Amino acid sequence: MKEKAIKIASSRRQIKIDLAKAKAERKLAAALSVAEIKDAHSAYVTAKFQAALSGNNADLAATHKRYLNALKKHGYSEADFEYTPLCPVCNDTGNINGKVCKCFWEDYLTALAEVCDIQKKAPFTFDDCKLEDVKDSEQRNKLKSIYDFMQKYSGKLPAVNLKNIVFSGGTGTGKTCLASAVARKAVACGKSCKFTSAFEFNSEMLSAHTSSIAERTSRLHDVLTADLLVIDDLGVEPMYKNVTREYLLLILEERTRANLCTLITTNLDWQDIQTKYGDRICSRLLDKKHSRIVCFGGNDLRL
Repeated sequence: MKEKAIKIASSRRQIKIDLAKAKAERKLAAALSVAEIKDAHSAYVTAKFQAALSGNNADLAATHKRYLNALKKHGYSEADFEYTPLCPVCNDTGNINGKVCKCFWEDYLTALAEVCDIQKKAPFTFDDCKLEDVKDSEQRNKLKSIYDFMQKYSGKLPAVNLKNIVFSGGTGTGKTCLASAVARKAVACGKSCKFTSAFEFNSEMLSAHTSSIAERTSRLHDVLTADLLVIDDLGVEPMYKNVTREYLLLILEERTRANLCTLITTNLDWQDIQTKYGDRICSRLLDKKHSRIVCFGGNDLRL
């Protein structure tokens, strides 16, 4: 996902540069359509070549001055035909002393958000959080604690100890909103994110399972390589034989091995997860070294 975003940002950047250069070239062509400017320019170019060949600069200053006067007479200057870098800091190279320039970083973040489809998939941000509107003080305080932790977490992932986090709780307790905020901040920090519902994830795994090996690799690429994978509302998807449990286990194992982060929201508690998905998946989600289940309690915030 990040590789695709880099290609998109680089392509758009080059288009901007080419357009700016073309604009300068069009101005020069317009100026040279004026006979007086064209003649003066031709004489100046010839004088430069002669000076380069012979080392005699006698005519160079005079022909240059004649060219400048012709430009000025018709409302032009030499600067009109020069390409000015879009970014004066990096001169459009995209890097400064081996580090990414701010101009390219902003283009990359825009492209990454598009590739991750993050605005559509995860519309809620940390700035949208209004915990003061939660009437129950105990629920409000607990949510604040969880939000504070996840805000720091999302800025550091995948370089964090907890690779698998499960938001477990009743309907309307804020699980999906927080998962959305985590995803949005991760992308804003330059991390790739695959945000999918459990139903969509299950369907993708079924498609991968019934595809050729080459196509299967392509279909699984994002869920296996994204810095953050969010599976929303685990437990509502249909159970497909040899797919639902098996691929969820595969993805969790491969992502943990690759030190990537997975965030799951569900209305199920750990006992329900064990019953529905089996001991092996439950064991990975309860592994104290790499995983944590965060319980959301209290009232339905939608009401």
